[in-house]
Amino acid sequence: MLKAGSMDFVGQKQAFNMQFYFIWTSGVIGYIHGFVAQRFLYTFLWIFGTTVFVTLMCLPPWPMWNRHPVAWLEPKERDEDDEPKPKKDTSKDAKKGGKSKKKN
Repeated sequence: MLKAGSMDFVGQKQAFNMQFYFIWTSGVIGYIHGFVAQRFLYTFLWIFGTTVFVTLMCLPPWPMWNRHPVAWLEPKERDEDDEPKPKKDTSKDAKKGGKSKKKN
């Protein structure tokens, strides 16, 4: 799983929500702790520590983020008759080989 690097859409949303709420919560807790202790370092350490934790949890494609894999459809067989044909340009400009000039 980790080598393949697959993560489904539900897992992406869950990882984003986890990152968002964890960092905001640690920011609030760190702000209160830093305010009470009168040290900005405590606020920084709370946010930095949570960011490192969330990075280790959300960045690698752990198996818990791929619980709802997308079931892709099988490709259809294609006949030679189904190939798109190039369109022929029948406008006057294409016959002249250049841009049309408008007179004012």
